[in-house]
Amino acid sequence: MSIDVISRMFADYKVFPEEAFREYSPLRVFQKKYPDNYYSNEVEEMMKIQKYKQIKRGADLPWWGKDFFKGNEKTKVMIVSQDSLSEDAGSIVFWSQLYGIINNKMDYESYNSLLRQRKLFSYNSWNKVNKQLGEWNIDLNNCYITDAAKVYKEVSYKERDFDNAESKKLLVAEIEVCNPDLIILLGGQPLRLLIPKIEYSAAVDSGEYLDFNGVKVVVSPFITGQGHTQKNYKDRLNIATELIKKEI
Repeated sequence: MSIDVISRMFADYKVFPEEAFREYSPLRVFQKKYPDNYYSNEVEEMMKIQKYKQIKRGADLPWWGKDFFKGNEKTKVMIVSQDSLSEDAGSIVFWSQLYGIINNKMDYESYNSLLRQRKLFSYNSWNKVNKQLGEWNIDLNNCYITDAAKVYKEVSYKERDFDNAESKKLLVAEIEVCNPDLIILLGGQPLRLLIPKIEYSAAVDSGEYLDFNGVKVVVSPFITGQGHTQKNYKDRLNIATELIKKEI
């Protein structure tokens, strides 16, 4: 089963130590509020394998739609983001676990209020990503979202103090297990890690797909944070949108 394979792969790199996922972490709060959700159960099976000491900064957990690891003919999309820099190793990329579950700010704030560290990811940012995925026509049931670099240097808790070589090996292995039909890279960090020979500006402005081991790749501006302040943000987002829609 792919989830079992990817769980053991993460354990090899020691990026998600179970002991870091304390009671009020985003994962545990989600599981408590939504115990019957498929992700609550499937990710728990993954966490059972992460039995090792935390000796370095942790990473954001990936998220996957309920049908992503099931055999079907629908387009499988893998989105690669960048480290949120959250201090909580239990965070989940973009709070993706809430997609399709909540529909308003009140529900979002209810979830957020239970976290040990509140305001890690604002409702406006979350909703912006949620809407953008909708505009791209992405079927969230067949979507997988992960961070690019996840492997920190040994005994390091400094922000972005990644072991880039090991991070790339892990991301490539993750792609192989996920076997997506389309990869979307959000911002320059995932591109620099995965396909370093191509400049971000050239890739995002080209209007063409990149290729990674036979899989089509689209580079999009980063959706939240300071992404909208970059040069030609709207034009670049439109370019990415056109390419994504052609494949979905």
